This record gives sequence, C-alpha cells and structure tokens, in this order.
Amino acid sequence: MPGDVLAEGLIDVSLLSRIENGERPLYKTMRNRLLGRLGVTPDMYENLLDNEDYITWKWHHHILYAIEQKDFQKAVQLIRDYEKQQPLDDKTKQQFCVMMCGEVLRLQGIDNAKLASLYEKAVHLTVPQVEQIYKEGVPEKLLSVLEVNTILEYEYYRKSKEKTFIKKCRYWINYVEESFFDKLSKVKIYPKIVWYYLREMLSVDSELDLLELEDALQYCEQAIELLRDTGRAYYLVELLEYKQKVLTDIIEKLIKMDRLQKVEAYKTLLQESIEMEQLLKNLYTAYHVSEYMQDCTYLYRQRWVFAIGDVLRIRRNMLRLTQEQVCNGICSVKSLRRAEKKQANMQREPLGQILRRLGVSKEVQKTALVTNDKSVLYLKNELSVCRNNREIHKARVLLRQLKDKICLQIPENMQFVMECETSLDWMEGMITKEEFAAKEEEALQYTLNADSFYDAEEVYLTETEMSCICKKMQTVDTIEKREFIAFLLHFFEKFEKENLLSEYIAMYEFVMAGVTNELSSMGEYQLAIALDKKVLGEVLRCRRFHIINVLLYDIWWSDREQKIIAGQKIEIKKMTENLKQCIMLSHFFKETYYEKVYLDELHQSTTLS
Repeated sequence: MPGDVLAEGLIDVSLLSRIENGERPLYKTMRNRLLGRLGVTPDMYENLLDNEDYITWKWHHHILYAIEQKDFQKAVQLIRDYEKQQPLDDKTKQQFCVMMCGEVLRLQGIDNAKLASLYEKAVHLTVPQVEQIYKEGVPEKLLSVLEVNTILEYEYYRKSKEKTFIKKCRYWINYVEESFFDKLSKVKIYPKIVWYYLREMLSVDSELDLLELEDALQYCEQAIELLRDTGRAYYLVELLEYKQKVLTDIIEKLIKMDRLQKVEAYKTLLQESIEMEQLLKNLYTAYHVSEYMQDCTYLYRQRWVFAIGDVLRIRRNMLRLTQEQVCNGICSVKSLRRAEKKQANMQREPLGQILRRLGVSKEVQKTALVTNDKSVLYLKNELSVCRNNREIHKARVLLRQLKDKICLQIPENMQFVMECETSLDWMEGMITKEEFAAKEEEALQYTLNADSFYDAEEVYLTETEMSCICKKMQTVDTIEKREFIAFLLHFFEKFEKENLLSEYIAMYEFVMAGVTNELSSMGEYQLAIALDKKVLGEVLRCRRFHIINVLLYDIWWSDREQKIIAGQKIEIKKMTENLKQCIMLSHFFKETYYEKVYLDELHQSTTLS
C-alpha cells in the first residue's frame, strides 16, 4: 500500500515513514485511524495506553457516555473542554469533536441544513477532496469506517441540495463490499448504509418495479447476513422492518403478475422476519433499551483498555515483586516508580523488557496471539466459532494451521494453544475433570506464575488468562468455585461503578455467562437470574447477541428449577414459548450447538408434559 494513499488527509508521508521505521511514536487515535484505513478493526485488540493516550481515551469515554445518556449539556461542555487539550492540531481529535457536536444537535432535533454544514466540516478535516470521490477515473480513496460514516451523514443531511443520495448509497455499499475491511469493521457501517439506502428508496414518490424491489431485498439480506455472522444487531430492527415492506411489495406484484411459484417462499421469509422483529422488540422493551439505533457512539468504542502505569503497578503487586526486583538489569527504580504513578512514560525498550518480566506481551496494542500475520487473526476468529459450536474436528484442523503460522516460543502464543487444546480435549472426553483443571492452570502459568493473586485488591489479566481462570472454575469443588466467582465479580465491579462495562463487554459477557451457569448449577438461582438480567441489559445496549440465547436459557432453567423445588406448577405453554425464543435466537445468529440443545430440551419437555 503506497504511503501517500494511506496517509492522505491525515499526516505527512515523511512522518508516516518515520513512524513505520520506529523513529517517531504514534498516538492511539491516529494509529486506530490508519489501521482502520487498512481494514483492521480496533475491536480485535487489547490496549495498553501511555499517559497521553489514556487521558485521551478517558475524554472520549466521558463524552460518549454523556451522549448515550442524553445529557446534552454535559456532553457539550466536555467537548468544549476536550477541544482545548493538546495537541490542538490533531485532525482525528478535531473530527471526533465535530462529529460528537453533530450527534448532540441531531438528537436535539436541529434542522438538516445546520447538520449538513457541521458534517461537511468534519469530512473535510481528513477527506478534503470528498467531492472528487464519485467522479469517473478518480482513484478510489483509502478510508476508514469512521470516515465512511462521516461522509454518509454529510451526504444524507445535504440531500435536499443534491438529488443523488440513492446513487451515492450504492457507491458506499459497493465500496464497503470491495474494501479491505474485515467483518468486524464492515458490520459497523454496512447495515447502516443499507438502511439509509432502503429508507430513501422506499420514500420516493414513484413506485418501484419488481427488479428494483428484488435488488433492494438482496442488499437487505446481505446486511442482515453480516449481522448474523458477527453476532451484532446494529440497525437490525430497522432492516427487518424494511425487509418486510420490500417483501410485501414483491408479493403483491407477483400475485398481480400471476407468478405464484415464488409467493409462498417470500411469504415464509416475511413471516420469519416479522417473528424475529417482534422477538427483538420485546427483548429491548423488557430491558429498557431502545429498539432503534440512537447515535453513532458505538463506532468510537475502544475495548480492553488499561493505562500502562496501572498495569506495571498492579501486575508487580500480583506477583509480589518489589520495584527493585522488577528493574534489576533493565532500568532505574526511579524510572519504574514514575511510570507506575503515571508521571512519565517509559522508553519502549526497557518498558518491553519489564512487561515481559511481568508476564505481559511487550506489544501495547495486541491480540491474544503475538503475530504480525493478519491471516492468523482470521484463523483465530474462525476457530472461536468452531469451539463455540463444538465442531471439534474442524477446530483441531484450524488450530494446526494456526500453530504453523505463529512462534510457539512466545509465552502468550503457547498459552493460547494449550488452553485451546485443553478445551477441545475436554469437549471430546479425552481427559478427566482433574486433568482439565491442571492443564488450564498450567496454561495460565505460562504468563502468570503466581497463585496468591485471587485476593488482591487490584488485578490485571489478559483475555486469555481470564479464559483459563473461567475454564478452571468449571471443575473445582464448591468452596473453591465460590472463591473464583467472588474474584470474577470483583474484577468487573470497578468497571461497572465507572460506567465502563461497554468498553469491556466482550470479556464481561463471556465471564458472566460462565459465572451465572455455575451459580445455577450450585442452586443459587435468584443470584444467577439477577446477574443474567444485568448482563442481558448490557449486551443489548451494545447490540451484541452472541450469548443472548445462553442468558435467556439460564434464566428459564433457573426459574424452572426454583418452581420444581417449591412444588409450584410449571406453565408448559410459557416454558415452551421461552425455549422457542432461545431456539430462534440461536438459529438466527448461527449458534448451532445451542440450537440443538434447546431443540432437545423442547422435545423432552413436550414429551414429558
């Protein structure tokens, strides 16, 4: 990728060259933007931030949270204060502030002309020649999802002046389809573009012909399929509503044209869409979450974020090491002390050595695997899907492919591989419960060689370490299990108090699903249900649907067990309806293993009744 294409509108090409050669550092927001232009979503990374980047992240979080809560006065004040912070000439920062001002004003109902002017300003900050994009013969620009979203909003709110919005939507649909974007990047923007397109298409005065309707249906289906593949629900209710409108119009036209061979198939699609839309709306209503997308704050979220200074201090204390022991042979104690207090950043080389000594990767923006090979990340994601659906043979094939592409001398990589192999062995019944627990502990020890951190006041864990702990929790005795549960609940308490759960939602949902399942198995039904409902509210707000079916099933199962113990009558009709909800959701989001579990449960329940 030519440097001038990647850097256009963001930074000088010579500066990019110095950054790539390691001669200049790069702050997080610009690093994310460049990665975004290369098609890589920041959602795949855990982040250790230096002092300046951590302060920036906190500003972003407070602004985004104020907008989500519709505290517009606070949001505006925060934006104004943030604009005054250094660096003043950072284009990504300026664009963020303008976009957030636009979100506030849009939610307050300001007229379209003023919004168009504001979004125009935002676009021109990083895409100064935006008007040239649509001209034939002009080379296609390299843009991030954030920039595509900014341009989309600009084009929509100025559409009264330009009558080509539908055509431009098609341009951006094709742009995203043919882009470098990974699936987690595409899913953030593709459904939104398609929704804008459908809304505009179906609002025009002239009636659409059958070919145009089928074309619109295809775009809608592609957007929904992307949501299904990634377990997300961005604009899903909106898309389902428009899908029904398009299907209804298609059915009417086919009947008039006496082409009845396709009508029944389309009617089936229509009914499925209606049922899924209603299920989603009922869920959103029950957990006090808006059924429609309210703002674009979800695009700016960063996940698993920690300050490097905090990680150094917390990890050292977890390992019971003194500052002198950590610094020995690497750097001065004064340098570490100042870093732990967030008074100064450490130089990269000694920082990397100290992080390694503490069992943490020297990479400050990292995945569970330490690699520069992008294909490894795709293999890892595919492997996760197979593990979740208990496709053991396919998972082992993918794991072998992954092992051939990574360095197994790196502790984090070996830890990931061992944890994965142990889980697959357990699923296949190849090891005992005791062997499973011992192997998970062995995997944990690759990076965290300590056994006394569970009672620590502060804890820092990587996502793979957290996974090892959660898996081990499944096999220990009741007393130790309660200690694990208390530890995991405490870990997320701080995030909840600071309204940060959305930033840590991926690991939060994974951990809490395991915790509530263990509580249910231990007979702690009321606590399990309360936690299930809390997690449900959070994942619905974040439009994440990977574990919705699991949480709903756990609520159903715990409620049933309580009634059986109390000698109360089980309402067969309600029980069946609840199970059918789990089946619909697991089927829609391609959770094939859980779908089979719920179908078997439904069959047994109806047979017994």
